[in-house]
Amino acid sequence: MEKDESLILTIDISSTSIKVGLVTEQLKIKIFNTQELKIYNDDLDGFAKRFNMNDLWKKVIDGISFVLSRFKNTSIIGLSTCTQRIASVFLDEKGNALYGGPNIDIRGIDSAYLVDDAFSESDLFEITGHSPSLLFCLARLLWFKEEAEDVYAKIKKVLTLDDWLVYKFTGNFYSNLSSAAETQILDIKKGEWSSEIIDTFNFDPDFFPEIVDSGTVVGELKENLSNKFDLNRYVPFVISGGDTQATLLGMGAIEEGDIGISLGTTAPIHRVVDKPIFDPNCNYWTSCHSIKGKWLIESHAGNTGASYDWFKQAFLSSFTEKPDSLIEDYLKKTTPGALSTYTYLGPERMNIKNTTSIKRGAFIFQPPIMVTEDVPKIENFARSVLENIAFGIFENHQVLSNQIDFSTITYVAGGMAKSKEFCKLLANVLGNQISVAHIKDSAFIGAAMNTLIGLKYYTDYKSIVSNLLAFEDVKNDPTVSDKFKTIYIEWKNLKSKIDRL
Repeated sequence: MEKDESLILTIDISSTSIKVGLVTEQLKIKIFNTQELKIYNDDLDGFAKRFNMNDLWKKVIDGISFVLSRFKNTSIIGLSTCTQRIASVFLDEKGNALYGGPNIDIRGIDSAYLVDDAFSESDLFEITGHSPSLLFCLARLLWFKEEAEDVYAKIKKVLTLDDWLVYKFTGNFYSNLSSAAETQILDIKKGEWSSEIIDTFNFDPDFFPEIVDSGTVVGELKENLSNKFDLNRYVPFVISGGDTQATLLGMGAIEEGDIGISLGTTAPIHRVVDKPIFDPNCNYWTSCHSIKGKWLIESHAGNTGASYDWFKQAFLSSFTEKPDSLIEDYLKKTTPGALSTYTYLGPERMNIKNTTSIKRGAFIFQPPIMVTEDVPKIENFARSVLENIAFGIFENHQVLSNQIDFSTITYVAGGMAKSKEFCKLLANVLGNQISVAHIKDSAFIGAAMNTLIGLKYYTDYKSIVSNLLAFEDVKNDPTVSDKFKTIYIEWKNLKSKIDRL
């Protein structure tokens, strides 16, 4: 049993899992528990998705109980949460969840026309920085108004998933800019709920909670929960917000021009800016950082980690229990280009206007017809999957880095950042040095950083980064980077042909 220690309780609900951890005041993860986040179909077509909110909450409670049972002589100085962006929860007057939908719930596809009839794409983007309408809370709320009137009539609060956790732990209703920015209801410039959108669709203004800055104490742990976990009575809850913004904090991407790559199930790529900047083509999103006075320009490489996990499950799970280690070895013993083997599994430049088209997955390789030539083996296919992911990230990184007329730092964290060989590959494809966060599960760290701010341990995020975060600089090899320029062009040319299938 550990000795008495002051720790921060952190919760991260990502696209696929519910993780609960304990983090020290020095931002070291002592322990974390991971459970599967289940998502259910709400229609036959699979467009409408939902959470089982009771199951989700039970897993949060079970995760807390687990980590605290391992550290009984512990003082919890604060609690903070961060969750998948775009997820929404609607409550009735008693605080019961009428609906909880994940970031992949696109039931709004049936109601997006209402948004499109009321606002031009450019006008809505100028307010919210987000497109297309079918993805976000706005269209989901309109879906209930149009398709489930009985449920809509009971709605009293419209929350993000992180807002819901604030309510469940404290009984209070608050949101923050990093979460609210992903609803398509926030005025990004003003930092407040858009009165124009609310008035246009005749929403009750009381649907939407008060917005405060990330790193603000918004209440304390309810007495019944404090007793359940055998904690001291007063445990302050510090609001954090979106998991991607927390990840950016935890990897150190906080200064203007910094680029952060989150290598999770997907790979959102963000550039930090000091003022809201809007893409004239309404493609690249504008969001709010966790830091007051900082905004984000987002490009997105798509299902990167998901593609990697699929390959491991489909091709490697039958003969190894450690596919990550095996792929690490494959990357070490293969060369760039993977014997002219090219993979297309989805990672690519963000094109939000083409998200509903049918995508084709493909492996392109030399067939075994010439006995005098090498033909690809499993290790070459593995490398080509990782190169596809790196090329998708490169395309989006290039968009953001080309907008900067001064030197910048590219930060990296997330599950795939645990692979040293992939980080080398990524640096070589980008043609730049990358700074890899020492702690790859950086959403935990970002939530804990917000807690340190809320508890006044630090007055600014820059001091936390300089004093508590550690990085490994991974340099690119210019010779290898030059090879990848040619390989990327070949990959891109073949991709254009596949896209026409």
